[in-house]
Amino acid sequence: MASRPGRATGLETELAVVCAPLRGAVGARADAPTGRTGPAESADSTGSTGPADLMGAQEAAAFLLRHRPEGYRSDNLFLPNGGRLYLDVGSHPEYATAECATVRDLVAQDQAGRALLAAMARRATTTLSRRGTPARIHVLANNTDSAGHTYGCHENYSVPRSLDIEAVMPVLASFLATRPVLVGTGVPLPGGAPGQEGHELPGRDTRGDQVDLPEDACWGLSPRAPHLRALASADTTGQRALVNTRDQPHADRKRLRRLHVTCADTTMAEPTAGLRSVLTLLLLDALEAGEDFSDLVLADPLAVLGRLGTSAWGEAEARTCQGRELSAVDVQEAFAERLARRLETEGTPPALEGADHLLRDLAPRVVTALRTRDASGIDTEIDWAVKRRVMRAHRARHPDLGGRTLEVLRTRVDLAYHDLDADTGLTARLRQQGGLASLCDPEETARARTQPPPTRAALRGEFVRACLARGADFSVTWESLRLDSPPTTPVDLPDPLASQDDAAQALTERVRSLSRREMRLIDLPGRSGLGVPG
Repeated sequence: MASRPGRATGLETELAVVCAPLRGAVGARADAPTGRTGPAESADSTGSTGPADLMGAQEAAAFLLRHRPEGYRSDNLFLPNGGRLYLDVGSHPEYATAECATVRDLVAQDQAGRALLAAMARRATTTLSRRGTPARIHVLANNTDSAGHTYGCHENYSVPRSLDIEAVMPVLASFLATRPVLVGTGVPLPGGAPGQEGHELPGRDTRGDQVDLPEDACWGLSPRAPHLRALASADTTGQRALVNTRDQPHADRKRLRRLHVTCADTTMAEPTAGLRSVLTLLLLDALEAGEDFSDLVLADPLAVLGRLGTSAWGEAEARTCQGRELSAVDVQEAFAERLARRLETEGTPPALEGADHLLRDLAPRVVTALRTRDASGIDTEIDWAVKRRVMRAHRARHPDLGGRTLEVLRTRVDLAYHDLDADTGLTARLRQQGGLASLCDPEETARARTQPPPTRAALRGEFVRACLARGADFSVTWESLRLDSPPTTPVDLPDPLASQDDAAQALTERVRSLSRREMRLIDLPGRSGLGVPG
């Protein structure tokens, strides 16, 4: 196999914070139904609910960030593992992984961020307990809140300036619009059933009476899908788009740009996250090589994507620009098959080592599950299938449940699935019981919590670790390092894949050798807090 250049990739995950009363606390109402919950509403994912004013979204997020790792004075943390944690617009904590060169590193880094936030939530809950407040701080890696706001996962891929994003956008949009059939998170449907796959009225019979439907019919594939309104946009907050076009490469501008994909569901199952990255990385390789996907370009990608929010099996109509009548499953199967053939002819690139089975084996099994309407072969690996399996088990144990009670239970299962708390969330228990598969070994995920991957992140992580150990003031961005006490000229790191840099390593050694006298020489503009971007 000919040597191919690597590609830096990373994930940014927006999370919801909820302060919920503990079960049995004064004011908690265990019988109160909840909607899909996020920062706007308080609900304990174990089942109890309480007053929404216990701690509002902004207050809860700020309270969580006060329990950040030691050594930081601001809510903008560049971490020793190369990642970044900060408070985003709308009072969402956001964790961005370090730059990664492999899918396995990417998934492990993503899990490291969740472990960090879960630990912060536990410390915050302990603080509440010491204050005599019977409440728990929950961090939810979900996608929507009860007020109808959406947040989720953004993907970043470095691409060469020579790749014309505008020219390949029709292919990218068609791929991204149908990708949820394989890697969607799944969402419970109000009323219990989709409207476009054979039901005249969701969850009701022809007389208008509510009926209990098979569990698979009560879930759509993607919670984010209905909220996306544009193919591309330079706006990062106001207009939800598949791709953000703001030219912010965080690298050598002359050589690289950053493809910023902003339409992904936040996943919980590692194989789901891994498959999403494998498919997208290979598609970018193919597009850069000039491979033709024009026969898969859709006439209206956004309409197809919108339908997947309420589609149980991905049968949403997907008409191509050439007039072919396909389904979303057809389109995604065609992409996956062509990318698999590319693996056969080109060989497995380094980025996919230890993860190529996700395309060769898992993707075809997801397609089969969708076509046969039987997800039993993927229900430990793909999020939307795992949730349905959990709910089927609930219904088997409680056959008398129905109507509104069953709808509320689905919503609570959905919330608990995305809850990072090991005690109240579902995913930790599912992993322990063998009901949720992993991609990475435990050693990989544990290592990612403290060690950066062998990219530019290794230089940044080593510098941050040295500054924290010495108590030195510093300013860091994705592409630069600067010591503020005493002030130094920033060291630029324009190559996201370069793990060696003499100037950066010299600066780190300078930090380690600082005397207390030198550290009193403060650059006042940089004194606002450790880890503040320059």
